[in-house]
Order: sequence, then structure tokens, then C-alpha cells
Amino acid sequence: MSLSRKGLRCLGRAAALLLLLQLAVFAAAQTFPTDFSGPYGISGILVEGNKQTKERIILRELTVEHGDTVDTKELYERLARSRQNLLNLGLFNTVTLLPTFLGPHEVFITVTVNERWYWWPQPMVRFADPNFNTWWLTRDFGRLNYGLELNRFNMRGRNETLSALVQLGYSRRFGLRYKVPFFDRQQRWGAQVEGGYGEQDEITIGTLANKRILLKTPAQNILHNWKVGAAVTFRRSHDMRHGLGLAWHELAVRDTAIRRNPEYLGHGAVRTAYLALRYSATLDRRDSRAFPLSGSYARLVLEQNGMGPAQPAVTNVLATVQRSWKRGRRWSLGASLSGKASAGSDDHYFLQEGLGYGDNLRGYEYYIIDGQHWLLGKANVLFALVQPRSYRVEAIPLEAFRTLYIAVYLNAFTDHGYVVDELPGATNPMANQWQQGYGLGLDLVTSYDQVLRMEYSLNGLGETGFYLHFTQPF
Repeated sequence: MSLSRKGLRCLGRAAALLLLLQLAVFAAAQTFPTDFSGPYGISGILVEGNKQTKERIILRELTVEHGDTVDTKELYERLARSRQNLLNLGLFNTVTLLPTFLGPHEVFITVTVNERWYWWPQPMVRFADPNFNTWWLTRDFGRLNYGLELNRFNMRGRNETLSALVQLGYSRRFGLRYKVPFFDRQQRWGAQVEGGYGEQDEITIGTLANKRILLKTPAQNILHNWKVGAAVTFRRSHDMRHGLGLAWHELAVRDTAIRRNPEYLGHGAVRTAYLALRYSATLDRRDSRAFPLSGSYARLVLEQNGMGPAQPAVTNVLATVQRSWKRGRRWSLGASLSGKASAGSDDHYFLQEGLGYGDNLRGYEYYIIDGQHWLLGKANVLFALVQPRSYRVEAIPLEAFRTLYIAVYLNAFTDHGYVVDELPGATNPMANQWQQGYGLGLDLVTSYDQVLRMEYSLNGLGETGFYLHFTQPF
């Protein structure tokens, strides 16, 4: 059978039309909607890389969960916050959260972690002086504490911590602590128990001209102390934590100490024992606890030392607020305000602590400003000379150490503080007047939350100095 020329043309047109129709259908099948503005439903979450850590510990830190519905901006904000929460656990070297868009209104989240090394049987060397700079003035190796601190982090893969301490040298300390961040199914309630014993043959008996007065009995220990305690914690949301602890303390000193300072333990006593109750509330929205560049932090602590007859009656209230602002890729601003109010510590010197011990006014590293109440403000301007980044070094045999983190910052700072000393006399002349310090520094932040600060400061007395610190400035 043969077709006419006209029939062939009609057949060709029909075939071409059919081909165009097939191409249109194929293109329509392969073309995805371009509107990915959300909202998105979270269709699933996959966790990978966690060889030891239980998946529920990781999911607890995420601000998204299966079934949530979020828009584009909120999605990326939640993923960023979830990453910060996971890094702040101190369990991982790196954390990645990757969204996979399955459609215009559906997203799947993949969480990839690189776990740290969790056994730390580390030799320990600590300064008996308030800071490294004070110790460096004498370079007296007899004023060093040394020993072994064994930490087993992330026990059972549940972020539990077992710590044991054997400290020798200047002072001897032996302690044991076990911390469980969550023991209920909702992962809200946690607990901690601890106990320890310490002894030393030298104590700070007071201050004169803002320098410590040390009292030593080389042939025998001048101070013995025992402690046993327990605490519960409550964390209902990601950012808010509450803690309530109860501890029993016993201290004994030689009568030599009482002759020098009758109010060391209070009212001429050579021995004291008391219950201490402590409550804390912490709101933490920082990007990093080790070295914050953005976010906010607030903490309130209420302490009652002594809860019965023949016990000390010392009440402390401590408060801290801190805020950091990221400005561009390299700049960050930070400020903090902290303070302490105390009642009864003027009669119990061992429970009195002004500025110069745990809380420092930069530029005054060589001084102790004793007093019952204090206020301390700090401000920083940071510029990233080396922006935060991680490197992989495959030559390192252990996976937990192959990821190296480094960041270097130029730091300009100013600190201002005021200490109220209600005791009469002029033995502590820096108290009851404003003190201030200014300076420049170089801050190095490395793997496993290690910080080294090198600072050159000018204080309110016109003194300058170069100082080293091993913690974040706030």
C-alpha cells in the first residue's frame, strides 16, 4: 500500500506534533517549582558520625524536630542555633546540619558530628597563686600544684562525666565527682554528687596594701577541709538552666591562724562545720561558651552558708550579664557586668572573696582587693586576624584529634571595678574607690576550647604590665 505525497506531509506533521507534546510532558515532569520560600515541614532528621554518643543526646540540643513547620528564615536560624548547642556540649570537634529540600514545602535534616576524645588522664599543673602572672614574679616551683586529673567525658554515650583528682605539691586535694545531665525521659532533670578532702600548710590570712598576707606552718598542715555534696539541675528549654545544691563542709585550722586573724573561721573558732545551700539560674544564648563572639548570657546565684545554730551565717548574691555582638566577618564587640553582695562574710574571712581571685580586673593581676561587695564591668573590641577555621590533618593517627581548630584575635579592652570594704582601717587602700584598666591583647583560641590571652595593660595607678591568661575574658 502506498501513501500520496499529501498523506506523507500530514503524517509528518502529526509525528512532529506528537514529539513536541512528548517533550513538553517530559519537561513538565523534570521542572520543579522554583518557589522555595516555605513554609517547610520537617519530614525527618538523620544523625550520623556519633560512634559513642546516644542519638537522643544530640536530638535534645536541636531546636527543630520531626513534624515542625518553619519558614526559610526561621529554618536557618534554628539550624544555626542547633549547631551552637551541639558544639557547646563539648563533645564534638565539628558539627554540620545540612537541609535537603524534597519539595517546595518539605525538608529533611542531616546532622553530622565528629566526636572528641573522651578519656583525659591528664597530668595537672596549677598555680597556687591567684594567677600565672603573680606566680611568675617568684617562679617558685614550690608554689605549684601537680598531680593527675582523670576525666571520663560522655560516659555511656549520655554526656555523663566522671572526674577523679589526685593533687599534690603546694596543697593536697583528693576528690571524686559524678555528673548526670539527664535522668528522666524528657531529658530535663539532672544530678551531680561529689566529695573531697584537702590540706595545706599555707593560707592567706588577710591583705595589707592589697597584697596577700601568707601564713605558713612548714612542719604541719595549717588547714584541713572536707566536703560532700549533691545537686539537681532542671533544664526545661535549651537556653535556661536551674540548679539547686546542698553540701556539707568541715574546716579546721591551727591556733596559729586564729592568733593572726581571730575572724578567719569566725569568733576565734579553730573548727567549723556547716551546711551550704546554693541556687543558680542561667540563661545562655552565646554562640560559644569557650570564647563568645555573639549572643547573651545571664546568671544569678544565691548562696546560704550555714543553716543552723553554731554555724556561720554568710549569705551571698552574685549576678552576671554578658552580651556580644558580631559586626561583619572579623569584628565583634563584647561587654559584661557582674557583681556580688555579701552579708556576714566580714566575720568569716575564709568565706570572703573580693576581686583578684576568681574575678579579675585586668591590669591589677598583682593585687587583691578585699571586700564584702563588688561591681565589675568589662568591655572588649575584637578583630579576627585569623578567622575561625578547622583543618583536617590525616597524618594524626586518632580520628578525635585530626580536626584542628584555630582563631586569632586582636583585642582592645577596658575594665572598671569597685569594691566595698566595710572593715575599718586603711589596710586595703584600693577598696572603696573606682579602679580601671585599659589595654591591648592577642587572643589565641584552639581545639578542645583552649584559650591563651596575651595582654598589655595600664591600670589606674599608672602601672603597666604584660600578662598571660588561659581563659576567656568574661
